[in-house]
Amino acid sequence: MIMMMKHFLLAMLFVSASWDSYAKPVIFDNDMAIDDWAALLYLLHHPKADVIAVTISASGESHCKPGLDNTNALIDLSGKLNKHIPVACGDDYPLDGYFVFPEAWRKDSDTLSDVPLKPSARVASDQHAADIIHTALASAKEPVTLIATGPLTNIAQWLERYPNDKSKIDQLVIMGGTVDAPGNIIVPLFTKGHPNTTAEWNIFVDPLAADKVFAAGLPIVLVGLDVTNSVRVTTQVAADFKQAVATDSAAFWDAVLDKNDWFIASNEYYFWDTLAVMIAMEPALCHGDKQSLRVDYQTTSAPWQQTTDNSMPDTRWDGKKRNHLEAKTAGTLVKDKTYPSITVCRTTEPARIFKTFRDTLNQ
Repeated sequence: MIMMMKHFLLAMLFVSASWDSYAKPVIFDNDMAIDDWAALLYLLHHPKADVIAVTISASGESHCKPGLDNTNALIDLSGKLNKHIPVACGDDYPLDGYFVFPEAWRKDSDTLSDVPLKPSARVASDQHAADIIHTALASAKEPVTLIATGPLTNIAQWLERYPNDKSKIDQLVIMGGTVDAPGNIIVPLFTKGHPNTTAEWNIFVDPLAADKVFAAGLPIVLVGLDVTNSVRVTTQVAADFKQAVATDSAAFWDAVLDKNDWFIASNEYYFWDTLAVMIAMEPALCHGDKQSLRVDYQTTSAPWQQTTDNSMPDTRWDGKKRNHLEAKTAGTLVKDKTYPSITVCRTTEPARIFKTFRDTLNQ
Protein backbone atom coordinates (compact mmCIF):
# COMPACT_ATOMS: atom_id res chain seq x y z
CA MET A 1 0.00 0.00 0.00
CA ILE A 2 2.81 2.42 0.90
CA MET A 3 4.58 1.67 -2.38
CA MET A 4 1.35 2.24 -4.32
CA MET A 5 0.81 5.54 -2.56
CA LYS A 6 4.36 6.58 -3.34
CA HIS A 7 3.91 5.85 -7.02
CA PHE A 8 0.59 7.73 -7.02
CA LEU A 9 2.16 10.84 -5.44
CA LEU A 10 5.07 10.76 -7.88
CA ALA A 11 2.62 10.50 -10.74
CA MET A 12 0.66 13.48 -9.46
CA LEU A 13 3.84 15.53 -9.13
CA PHE A 14 4.77 14.62 -12.69
CA VAL A 15 1.34 15.64 -13.98
CA SER A 16 1.51 18.92 -12.08
CA ALA A 17 5.00 19.72 -13.34
CA SER A 18 4.08 18.77 -16.90
CA TRP A 19 0.69 20.46 -17.03
CA ASP A 20 1.99 23.61 -18.77
CA SER A 21 3.08 21.46 -21.72
CA TYR A 22 -0.58 20.60 -22.29
CA ALA A 23 -1.85 24.14 -21.68
CA LYS A 24 -2.84 26.46 -24.50
CA PRO A 25 -0.63 29.59 -24.66
CA VAL A 26 -2.85 32.67 -24.40
CA ILE A 27 -2.24 36.41 -24.81
CA PHE A 28 -5.06 38.50 -23.35
CA ASP A 29 -5.46 42.02 -24.76
CA ASN A 30 -8.22 43.89 -22.92
CA ASP A 31 -9.24 47.25 -21.47
CA MET A 32 -9.72 46.13 -17.84
CA ALA A 33 -13.46 46.81 -17.74
CA ILE A 34 -15.77 44.99 -15.33
CA ASP A 35 -16.21 41.83 -17.38
CA ASP A 36 -12.47 41.74 -18.12
CA TRP A 37 -11.80 41.19 -14.41
CA ALA A 38 -13.94 38.05 -14.59
CA ALA A 39 -12.41 37.05 -17.92
CA LEU A 40 -8.84 37.39 -16.65
CA LEU A 41 -9.57 35.42 -13.48
CA TYR A 42 -11.23 32.71 -15.56
CA LEU A 43 -8.11 32.36 -17.73
CA LEU A 44 -5.80 32.35 -14.72
CA HIS A 45 -7.85 29.59 -13.06
CA HIS A 46 -8.38 27.51 -16.19
CA PRO A 47 -6.19 24.38 -16.06
CA LYS A 48 -5.59 24.41 -19.81
CA ALA A 49 -4.81 28.13 -20.23
CA ASP A 50 -1.21 29.30 -20.02
CA VAL A 51 -1.42 33.10 -19.90
CA ILE A 52 1.89 34.27 -21.37
CA ALA A 53 1.12 38.02 -21.55
CA VAL A 54 -1.59 40.54 -20.70
CA THR A 55 -1.80 43.82 -22.59
CA ILE A 56 -4.00 46.80 -21.79
CA SER A 57 -5.89 48.61 -24.53
CA ALA A 58 -5.70 52.04 -22.88
CA SER A 59 -7.86 53.58 -25.62
CA GLY A 60 -10.69 51.67 -23.96
CA GLU A 61 -12.38 51.82 -20.56
CA SER A 62 -9.43 51.71 -18.16
CA HIS A 63 -6.58 54.19 -18.11
CA CYS A 64 -3.08 52.75 -18.44
CA LYS A 65 -1.65 52.96 -14.90
CA PRO A 66 -4.68 51.65 -12.99
CA GLY A 67 -5.17 49.03 -15.68
CA LEU A 68 -1.65 47.72 -15.12
CA ASP A 69 -1.94 47.84 -11.34
CA ASN A 70 -5.30 46.08 -11.30
CA THR A 71 -4.09 43.40 -13.69
CA ASN A 72 -1.10 42.57 -11.53
CA ALA A 73 -3.25 42.51 -8.39
CA LEU A 74 -5.69 40.08 -10.02
CA ILE A 75 -2.82 37.82 -11.11
CA ASP A 76 -1.71 37.65 -7.48
CA LEU A 77 -5.26 37.07 -6.29
CA SER A 78 -5.57 34.04 -8.56
CA GLY A 79 -2.63 32.39 -6.82
CA LYS A 80 -0.09 32.75 -9.66
CA LEU A 81 2.42 34.25 -7.21
CA ASN A 82 5.47 32.57 -8.72
CA LYS A 83 4.52 32.90 -12.40
CA HIS A 84 6.00 35.78 -14.40
CA ILE A 85 3.38 37.23 -16.73
CA PRO A 86 4.43 40.34 -18.69
CA VAL A 87 1.86 43.13 -18.42
CA ALA A 88 2.01 46.24 -20.62
CA CYS A 89 -0.02 49.12 -22.04
CA GLY A 90 -0.55 50.35 -25.55
CA ASP A 91 -1.44 53.86 -26.71
CA ASP A 92 -3.86 55.98 -24.70
CA TYR A 93 -5.77 57.00 -27.84
CA PRO A 94 -7.45 55.27 -30.81
CA LEU A 95 -5.64 55.12 -34.15
CA ASP A 96 -8.00 57.76 -35.48
CA GLY A 97 -10.96 59.71 -34.20
CA TYR A 98 -11.64 61.25 -30.80
CA PHE A 99 -14.12 58.74 -29.39
CA VAL A 100 -14.05 57.67 -25.74
CA PHE A 101 -16.12 55.60 -23.34
CA PRO A 102 -18.22 57.60 -20.82
CA GLU A 103 -16.05 58.94 -18.02
CA ALA A 104 -18.15 57.25 -15.32
CA TRP A 105 -17.37 53.86 -16.89
CA ARG A 106 -13.67 54.66 -17.01
CA LYS A 107 -13.62 55.66 -13.35
CA ASP A 108 -15.39 52.45 -12.38
CA SER A 109 -12.86 50.42 -14.39
CA ASP A 110 -9.93 52.21 -12.79
CA THR A 111 -11.26 51.60 -9.26
CA LEU A 112 -12.53 48.00 -9.67
CA SER A 113 -16.02 49.21 -8.70
CA ASP A 114 -14.45 50.25 -5.36
CA VAL A 115 -13.88 46.62 -4.38
CA PRO A 116 -10.61 46.62 -2.39
CA LEU A 117 -7.75 44.49 -3.65
CA LYS A 118 -4.29 44.03 -2.19
CA PRO A 119 -1.72 45.92 -4.30
CA SER A 120 0.81 43.79 -6.14
CA ALA A 121 4.58 44.09 -5.96
CA ARG A 122 4.83 43.05 -9.60
CA VAL A 123 6.41 45.59 -11.94
CA ALA A 124 4.67 46.20 -15.24
CA SER A 125 6.70 46.37 -18.43
CA ASP A 126 7.54 49.77 -19.90
CA GLN A 127 7.46 48.30 -23.40
CA HIS A 128 4.60 48.97 -25.77
CA ALA A 129 1.84 46.37 -25.81
CA ALA A 130 2.55 45.59 -29.49
CA ASP A 131 6.16 44.73 -28.64
CA ILE A 132 5.09 42.55 -25.69
CA ILE A 133 2.73 40.61 -27.97
CA HIS A 134 5.58 40.08 -30.44
CA THR A 135 8.01 38.92 -27.74
CA ALA A 136 5.46 36.54 -26.22
CA LEU A 137 4.75 35.03 -29.65
CA ALA A 138 8.46 34.62 -30.35
CA SER A 139 8.97 32.67 -27.13
CA ALA A 140 5.91 30.44 -27.54
CA LYS A 141 6.59 26.84 -28.57
CA GLU A 142 3.27 26.42 -30.36
CA PRO A 143 0.63 28.62 -32.05
CA VAL A 144 -0.93 31.10 -29.63
CA THR A 145 -4.53 32.01 -28.90
CA LEU A 146 -4.81 35.80 -28.94
CA ILE A 147 -7.91 37.22 -27.25
CA ALA A 148 -8.91 40.87 -27.68
CA THR A 149 -11.78 42.24 -25.62
CA GLY A 150 -11.26 46.00 -25.84
CA PRO A 151 -10.72 48.42 -28.72
CA LEU A 152 -8.36 46.80 -31.25
CA THR A 153 -5.73 49.55 -31.10
CA ASN A 154 -2.95 47.30 -29.78
CA ILE A 155 -3.74 44.49 -32.19
CA ALA A 156 -3.67 46.81 -35.21
CA GLN A 157 -0.33 48.30 -34.15
CA TRP A 158 1.15 44.86 -33.51
CA LEU A 159 0.11 43.79 -37.04
CA GLU A 160 1.68 46.92 -38.48
CA ARG A 161 4.98 46.45 -36.65
CA TYR A 162 5.26 42.67 -36.93
CA PRO A 163 3.31 41.41 -39.97
CA ASN A 164 5.31 38.16 -40.05
CA ASP A 165 3.88 37.20 -36.65
CA LYS A 166 0.53 36.25 -38.18
CA SER A 167 1.63 32.67 -38.78
CA LYS A 168 2.12 32.22 -35.03
CA ILE A 169 -1.56 32.81 -34.22
CA ASP A 170 -3.81 29.79 -33.75
CA GLN A 171 -6.88 32.02 -33.47
CA LEU A 172 -7.76 35.62 -32.69
CA VAL A 173 -10.93 35.76 -30.62
CA ILE A 174 -12.47 39.25 -30.61
CA MET A 175 -15.25 40.52 -28.40
CA GLY A 176 -16.73 43.28 -30.48
CA GLY A 177 -19.13 44.33 -33.15
CA THR A 178 -22.58 43.19 -34.18
CA VAL A 179 -23.82 41.87 -37.50
CA ASP A 180 -27.58 41.54 -37.12
CA ALA A 181 -28.28 42.51 -33.49
CA PRO A 182 -28.88 46.20 -32.62
CA GLY A 183 -25.89 48.25 -31.48
CA ASN A 184 -25.26 49.11 -27.83
CA ILE A 185 -23.86 52.66 -27.99
CA ILE A 186 -27.09 54.15 -26.64
CA VAL A 187 -27.26 53.59 -22.88
CA PRO A 188 -30.09 55.68 -21.34
CA LEU A 189 -28.22 56.81 -18.21
CA PHE A 190 -25.06 57.77 -20.10
CA THR A 191 -25.51 58.30 -23.85
CA LYS A 192 -29.18 59.07 -24.37
CA GLY A 193 -29.79 60.64 -27.77
CA HIS A 194 -26.63 59.25 -29.39
CA PRO A 195 -27.12 58.85 -33.17
CA ASN A 196 -25.40 55.45 -33.49
CA THR A 197 -27.77 52.46 -33.38
CA THR A 198 -25.65 49.95 -35.30
CA ALA A 199 -22.24 49.65 -33.56
CA GLU A 200 -20.76 47.98 -30.48
CA TRP A 201 -18.54 50.00 -28.12
CA ASN A 202 -15.16 48.31 -28.66
CA ILE A 203 -15.35 48.70 -32.43
CA PHE A 204 -16.93 52.17 -32.24
CA VAL A 205 -14.10 53.66 -30.15
CA ASP A 206 -11.39 52.70 -32.68
CA PRO A 207 -13.03 51.67 -35.95
CA LEU A 208 -9.89 52.22 -38.04
CA ALA A 209 -7.99 49.71 -35.90
CA ALA A 210 -10.83 47.21 -36.20
CA ASP A 211 -10.95 47.57 -39.97
CA LYS A 212 -7.19 46.94 -40.21
CA VAL A 213 -7.54 43.80 -38.09
CA PHE A 214 -10.51 42.47 -40.06
CA ALA A 215 -8.54 42.96 -43.29
CA ALA A 216 -5.42 41.18 -42.02
CA GLY A 217 -6.38 37.62 -42.94
CA LEU A 218 -6.05 36.21 -39.42
CA PRO A 219 -8.15 33.22 -38.22
CA ILE A 220 -10.70 35.44 -36.44
CA VAL A 221 -13.60 34.34 -34.25
CA LEU A 222 -15.96 37.25 -33.62
CA VAL A 223 -17.89 37.17 -30.35
CA GLY A 224 -20.22 40.12 -30.89
CA LEU A 225 -23.60 41.24 -29.63
CA ASP A 226 -25.28 38.64 -31.83
CA VAL A 227 -24.20 36.01 -29.29
CA THR A 228 -23.40 37.96 -26.10
CA ASN A 229 -27.02 39.14 -25.90
CA SER A 230 -27.88 35.57 -24.86
CA VAL A 231 -25.68 35.66 -21.73
CA ARG A 232 -27.27 38.36 -19.59
CA VAL A 233 -26.10 38.50 -15.98
CA THR A 234 -29.29 38.32 -13.90
CA THR A 235 -29.98 38.46 -10.18
CA GLN A 236 -30.35 34.66 -10.28
CA VAL A 237 -26.95 34.27 -11.93
CA ALA A 238 -25.44 36.42 -9.17
CA ALA A 239 -27.26 34.50 -6.45
CA ASP A 240 -26.10 31.15 -7.83
CA PHE A 241 -22.52 32.39 -7.92
CA LYS A 242 -22.69 33.63 -4.31
CA GLN A 243 -23.69 30.17 -3.13
CA ALA A 244 -20.57 28.63 -4.69
CA VAL A 245 -17.82 31.00 -3.46
CA ALA A 246 -14.78 28.97 -2.35
CA THR A 247 -11.68 30.90 -3.53
CA ASP A 248 -10.27 34.40 -3.15
CA SER A 249 -10.96 35.07 -6.84
CA ALA A 250 -14.58 34.00 -6.46
CA ALA A 251 -14.98 36.12 -3.31
CA PHE A 252 -13.67 39.15 -5.24
CA TRP A 253 -16.07 38.56 -8.12
CA ASP A 254 -18.97 38.07 -5.73
CA ALA A 255 -18.16 41.46 -4.16
CA VAL A 256 -18.08 43.03 -7.64
CA LEU A 257 -21.53 41.64 -8.39
CA ASP A 258 -22.82 43.04 -5.07
CA LYS A 259 -21.43 46.49 -5.93
CA ASN A 260 -23.06 46.32 -9.33
CA ASP A 261 -26.52 45.14 -8.27
CA TRP A 262 -27.92 48.30 -9.91
CA PHE A 263 -26.23 47.29 -13.20
CA ILE A 264 -27.66 43.79 -12.98
CA ALA A 265 -31.11 45.19 -12.17
CA SER A 266 -30.94 47.41 -15.27
CA ASN A 267 -30.94 44.25 -17.46
CA GLU A 268 -28.06 45.72 -19.45
CA TYR A 269 -25.16 43.69 -18.06
CA TYR A 270 -23.98 40.79 -20.20
CA PHE A 271 -21.02 38.41 -20.11
CA TRP A 272 -19.40 40.19 -23.08
CA ASP A 273 -15.66 39.71 -22.60
CA THR A 274 -16.05 36.70 -20.32
CA LEU A 275 -17.92 34.81 -23.03
CA ALA A 276 -15.11 35.60 -25.49
CA VAL A 277 -12.40 34.02 -23.31
CA MET A 278 -14.61 31.01 -22.64
CA ILE A 279 -15.14 30.48 -26.37
CA ALA A 280 -11.39 30.85 -26.88
CA MET A 281 -10.83 27.98 -24.44
CA GLU A 282 -13.81 25.92 -25.64
CA PRO A 283 -14.45 26.70 -29.35
CA ALA A 284 -17.47 24.39 -29.40
CA LEU A 285 -19.32 27.05 -27.39
CA CYS A 286 -19.46 29.16 -30.56
CA HIS A 287 -22.19 28.17 -33.01
CA GLY A 288 -21.86 30.44 -36.01
CA ASP A 289 -21.24 31.09 -39.66
CA LYS A 290 -18.69 32.70 -41.97
CA GLN A 291 -18.85 36.38 -42.91
CA SER A 292 -16.63 38.89 -44.71
CA LEU A 293 -16.86 42.24 -42.91
CA ARG A 294 -15.35 45.69 -43.07
CA VAL A 295 -15.73 48.49 -40.51
CA ASP A 296 -17.15 51.94 -41.25
CA TYR A 297 -15.07 54.99 -40.23
CA GLN A 298 -16.15 58.02 -42.24
CA THR A 299 -14.65 61.41 -41.36
CA THR A 300 -16.70 64.50 -40.49
CA SER A 301 -16.28 68.19 -39.72
CA ALA A 302 -19.28 68.17 -37.35
CA PRO A 303 -18.45 65.71 -34.53
CA TRP A 304 -20.97 64.40 -32.01
CA GLN A 305 -19.53 65.81 -28.79
CA GLN A 306 -21.18 63.44 -26.31
CA THR A 307 -18.61 60.67 -26.88
CA THR A 308 -15.76 62.92 -28.04
CA ASP A 309 -12.57 63.85 -26.17
CA ASN A 310 -11.16 66.95 -27.85
CA SER A 311 -8.09 66.89 -25.59
CA MET A 312 -6.57 64.01 -27.58
CA PRO A 313 -3.42 64.87 -29.57
CA ASP A 314 -4.23 66.22 -33.02
CA THR A 315 -1.45 64.04 -34.46
CA ARG A 316 -2.03 60.30 -34.78
CA TRP A 317 0.39 57.45 -34.07
CA ASP A 318 1.59 57.56 -37.70
CA GLY A 319 2.27 61.31 -37.77
CA LYS A 320 -0.87 62.14 -39.76
CA LYS A 321 -3.58 64.55 -38.63
CA ARG A 322 -6.23 63.02 -36.39
CA ASN A 323 -9.73 63.13 -37.90
CA HIS A 324 -13.13 63.46 -36.32
CA LEU A 325 -15.25 60.46 -37.29
CA GLU A 326 -18.95 60.33 -38.10
CA ALA A 327 -20.58 59.13 -34.86
CA LYS A 328 -23.73 57.85 -36.53
CA THR A 329 -21.96 55.17 -38.57
CA ALA A 330 -18.56 54.66 -36.92
CA GLY A 331 -17.90 51.05 -35.96
CA THR A 332 -20.75 49.64 -38.06
CA LEU A 333 -19.89 46.27 -39.59
CA VAL A 334 -20.63 46.10 -43.31
CA LYS A 335 -20.66 42.89 -45.37
CA ASP A 336 -17.89 43.11 -47.99
CA LYS A 337 -16.75 40.13 -50.07
CA THR A 338 -13.36 41.73 -50.69
CA TYR A 339 -12.45 41.14 -47.03
CA PRO A 340 -11.23 37.80 -45.64
CA SER A 341 -13.81 35.44 -44.20
CA ILE A 342 -14.11 35.21 -40.40
CA THR A 343 -16.23 33.15 -38.02
CA VAL A 344 -19.16 35.03 -36.45
CA CYS A 345 -20.62 33.41 -33.34
CA ARG A 346 -24.42 33.42 -33.40
CA THR A 347 -25.53 31.24 -30.49
CA THR A 348 -24.00 29.57 -27.45
CA GLU A 349 -25.08 27.63 -24.35
CA PRO A 350 -25.92 30.18 -21.61
CA ALA A 351 -26.62 27.73 -18.78
CA ARG A 352 -23.36 25.92 -19.47
CA ILE A 353 -21.49 29.24 -19.69
CA PHE A 354 -22.47 30.42 -16.22
CA LYS A 355 -21.94 27.01 -14.62
CA THR A 356 -18.52 26.55 -16.22
CA PHE A 357 -17.44 30.02 -15.17
CA ARG A 358 -18.64 29.42 -11.62
CA ASP A 359 -16.88 26.06 -11.39
CA THR A 360 -13.63 27.34 -12.89
CA LEU A 361 -13.26 30.32 -10.58
CA ASN A 362 -13.84 28.09 -7.58
CA GLN A 363 -11.22 25.48 -8.51
